[in-house]
Amino acid sequence: MGNPLLKTLLKTLLFIVVLVLAYEVAHLLWLGQSDGWSSLSWVEGVSDDGPSTKARDEDVGRFEKVISFDGETSSPLLDLLILSSVALAVVSAWLLWGRAYPPRRSGRWRKVFAGSLAAFVGATILGLSGVFGQSKETGDAEWRFFTDRLEVGDVIAYRKEKWNARRQLFAEGKLSVIGYRLFKYGHLAIVVEDPDKPGRKVLFTSAGGKGVNLDEGIDSLRTYNWDAYRLDKWDRIDPERIREGIRLCREKSGHFFGYDFTGMLALWNEDLKPEEGSEFGSEYICSTAVVTLLYYGGFESDAAPRRELDLVTPFQVVRAKGRFVVPPELPGSEEPEETEAP
Repeated sequence: MGNPLLKTLLKTLLFIVVLVLAYEVAHLLWLGQSDGWSSLSWVEGVSDDGPSTKARDEDVGRFEKVISFDGETSSPLLDLLILSSVALAVVSAWLLWGRAYPPRRSGRWRKVFAGSLAAFVGATILGLSGVFGQSKETGDAEWRFFTDRLEVGDVIAYRKEKWNARRQLFAEGKLSVIGYRLFKYGHLAIVVEDPDKPGRKVLFTSAGGKGVNLDEGIDSLRTYNWDAYRLDKWDRIDPERIREGIRLCREKSGHFFGYDFTGMLALWNEDLKPEEGSEFGSEYICSTAVVTLLYYGGFESDAAPRRELDLVTPFQVVRAKGRFVVPPELPGSEEPEETEAP
């Protein structure tokens, strides 16, 4: 049986499967933790002529990873099972129907094809059902070890276990998780002090359907995979302007339409460098919300884009350098001049 079209299709499919298998094996064994190893890693580069290149050495700031936590279980064996079963199915299909002459033991190859196809379907169903990629059980003492190390100003970059992301995307229809499959990190937040409850640490971020918000405390991180990055010289950030920036962002973009879908699609970004309250935008994605807040507090990131076709990803924010600047004082914060007594 030598149908030319079928042979071409099977050859193409076999070539694609081999490439994907090589990619996944390399990712699982060697490249899983490499910086920027993602489908669109080329997008996550940082400008070579950003603000930090124009600053004195003592004014240059950078992020350092200080904590890494995995709240989800991983399933690399499931990936290997699925990829192996697909490879066997394609090879057996090629031997059975893609060549001019069938193999000697065609009956066995038919069984291999049927078995590998069944294994692929079964493993995929298990992966999408949520059996794999569940939250890990983290004891209270172990969790306190991580939360006690988190400080105000730490930037949280979220990762997601592969099958958990696939399940939420394909089985639950959550389009917001696409970023986890395309980039190194899929979400970003910064630890700040709760303006309503001093001393309590909450997460400042932006999310679809919510806009800019402080809805989650740091205990919400217990069921996620994340890395915490700390900006050096945090003492040079103006805490009053950070608090004021949080208030302004929540007032202007803390609503259903406050999420920047044009920014998510790299079509247009709000002004990420506001000097005063009136210059804050009404729409932000998670990464631009963090960049804007840091700028208002006194740190100008190299990740801040121009107002044009550009995308600010979470990994760009934490890998970029920047420069510390002295922001103007807030209105009404100037100390009154002393007058001499008559």
